[in-house]
Amino acid sequence: MQLANGNALGKGFFHPAGSLQDEALAATLRAYRRRVAGAYRSVKPAEVSQAVLGGPFHVSPKVDGELWFLVIESGDAWLVSANGKGISGGVPLLDEVRGVAGRCSTRVVIAGELFAVPVAKGRPRVGDVASALAGGASAAVERLGFMAFDLVEGLLADAPPACPYAQRLDALSELLGSGKRAKPVRTDVADTVADIPALFTELVEGGKAEGLVVRSAQGVVYKLKPEFTIDAAIIGYTVRTEDPRAVRTLLLGLTREDGRIQIAGHCGNLGNDDDRRAMLARLEPLQCPSAFRYPHRSGDLFTFVTPRLVAEINVTDLQPETSDGQRMRSMVLEHDDASGWKPLTLMPTASWLHPVLVRLREDKTPGSVDTRFAQLLERCPVEDATAATSAADMPPSTVLLRRVWTKTTKDKVAVRKLLLWQTNKNEVDDSWPAFVVHGTDYSAGRATPLDREVRTAPTRELADTIAERWIEENVKKGWVEVGV
Repeated sequence: MQLANGNALGKGFFHPAGSLQDEALAATLRAYRRRVAGAYRSVKPAEVSQAVLGGPFHVSPKVDGELWFLVIESGDAWLVSANGKGISGGVPLLDEVRGVAGRCSTRVVIAGELFAVPVAKGRPRVGDVASALAGGASAAVERLGFMAFDLVEGLLADAPPACPYAQRLDALSELLGSGKRAKPVRTDVADTVADIPALFTELVEGGKAEGLVVRSAQGVVYKLKPEFTIDAAIIGYTVRTEDPRAVRTLLLGLTREDGRIQIAGHCGNLGNDDDRRAMLARLEPLQCPSAFRYPHRSGDLFTFVTPRLVAEINVTDLQPETSDGQRMRSMVLEHDDASGWKPLTLMPTASWLHPVLVRLREDKTPGSVDTRFAQLLERCPVEDATAATSAADMPPSTVLLRRVWTKTTKDKVAVRKLLLWQTNKNEVDDSWPAFVVHGTDYSAGRATPLDREVRTAPTRELADTIAERWIEENVKKGWVEVGV
């Protein structure tokens, strides 16, 4: 196996993202992350008896570290990540694994948590990994450990994904069971779901782990972690299609140290109908202009508001990376009372899982104290999240197609409009789409007069196909084209 671009890490080497030269292995790691690690079902502790199904269960502590893969081949050992980072050479953890590498006749790939023993007392924290990897030749690599939890490749006659988890775990125990720095994760067998809360009490509430990983006999993997809350600024909303006087989803942001607000996520769990209508009554007077358009996954665009209200949101987990190992990023915005919102640049962030509105914090106001971005960093390290922000110098978009149709029914004019444009920004920042297709449908007689559909495309050919399909589905008999 080849790793490029190594820098000193103790007596070994650290290789930055993209250093893994074996594309087949890299594809295997990415596929595993998408298929398994990215498919965990997060469950609140109070929901275990109803949500966790398919016993008996293999229950392990959730080690607070980073997902890495231990690769053993030809008597040597390496650590690699799904995005191509690597650790090689004379690191104590790898030295220990080389002592058992001779038992492996073919390449072995093991998934696990790379962690670091904390300097102070207490359980490992994910931030300890970054501190142990810092310092170059003086890095505290002796603190690094690897808790193996799954077999990805090798050791078994059948491909590991086809084997029951108990068989994969036995293979890991046989290879690494006597290890100190690299060893299989503790695993308890719970015959029924009723046995899981006691393990949660012992390991999580007892301060030994950040959560539990529960693998069912049906192959489903559940993740149980304590809930926590985040205070965020309300910066936008959408309304319900069936009840336009009620909020459907809130758009929430967190305040960076420079006072700018970074989009943190959505929350659609807002209570009952009365709560949603009351929320709209609070937000409508705060509507403000925005040079930035942000769509909900339904296609509806958020209506932006002046940041005056703070929402307390209960969440179960934070994720700084996508399922394929790419960093999460979201837009940083700047607000001005006169001109409203304008976008600045995309910055790293962490997305939250299962957000639920707890209440409006009437005692708090949006700002670098009450809605600080650091609330995320206190629980989930985000690489480069605190870098200075500045407006990105982006080229203007180019409109490629504009068509407008009208239809008159009972003296009321309905309008349908299609826009297709090239952003010209994807070459500068690959998080931007290359092409955007935007359909608008206005009819004064409907309960929701204005409907929008927004689709993106990587190529002009696909964008044209999306536009043609929109016209075919939305412009039928009775519509007259009036503009181009």
